[in-house]
Amino acid sequence: MNLENTISQNSNPRDKDLNVKIDEVFKEGKEREIMLPAYEKAMEILGTESLKPEMFADTYNKELLARHASYVEDREKSFALSRQTNEGWARAEIFGKTLEAILHDQINKGVYGEDVRGVSTAPYDDIHAGIDEVLERYGEDGSTYIGCALDLTFGNPQRKIEGICEDIKNNKLKEVFYYESPFGDPPLIHGKLQGIPKVVIGIDASHLVELSRQWISGDQEKIQNNQLFLNFLRQIQVQAEVYQDLAKKFHQPEIAGRYQKVHSAITKLYREQKSVRRVDWIEPDITNDLVNQSIHQQVSQLLK
Repeated sequence: MNLENTISQNSNPRDKDLNVKIDEVFKEGKEREIMLPAYEKAMEILGTESLKPEMFADTYNKELLARHASYVEDREKSFALSRQTNEGWARAEIFGKTLEAILHDQINKGVYGEDVRGVSTAPYDDIHAGIDEVLERYGEDGSTYIGCALDLTFGNPQRKIEGICEDIKNNKLKEVFYYESPFGDPPLIHGKLQGIPKVVIGIDASHLVELSRQWISGDQEKIQNNQLFLNFLRQIQVQAEVYQDLAKKFHQPEIAGRYQKVHSAITKLYREQKSVRRVDWIEPDITNDLVNQSIHQQVSQLLK
């Protein structure tokens, strides 16, 4: 693979051929130097740790698995063509997958504590439901909670937020078809995860580049102390509260209740993490992130 001229992707089943000119993807040299190795590391992690449909051969019949595999293959062919011919698509692939992998990696290395884990979804759920990661926390009573589906972005979150609002209005919550809990032996959940509240979290490209630099440098202490991870919890907290009120507005009590549980669990985790990190407030450099500001601005308008 010649990284100086092309990016060829074949290490992850959800991403086929990615082949575009490097200089047309990155806006400056620093991006290129950081994001190329970060993307390679990301694809290794996602290729290894994302859930695989074949893990559920004992749960679903062959016909359904084959139908889902065909759906993924068809969509991936379309995506691959777009990535090969459109620099914007290629940039979204590189930055988006890197953000997914960093968040997944750091959650499972204890950035939110040893009782909080993330599950990287299978290709079908990533594409069909728009869910990149599921956040789960183990309770003292042996149960799990939070149960929050994450859709990650480094760009304008408007379309994703509008999709969530439309689902709430229509009394719909997402389901993760291929899910296995990271807790329990055997896993507490193996199969379909139904009625899961979804939120959008993200950071802009400049913050992602810096986060990626820390990630590939191997400075685990520095990256785990990065307040971006604390701010992700704040993004979830704000959305869960507003989506709860939006569900009440649309007379959807069950959905309101699901988001209320997420809000309560995330608020608890957010406060714990602020205490552990000895943080009173999140630094302005983090809160001024363009994607973060956009999420807060757009969500604040939903109930007006």
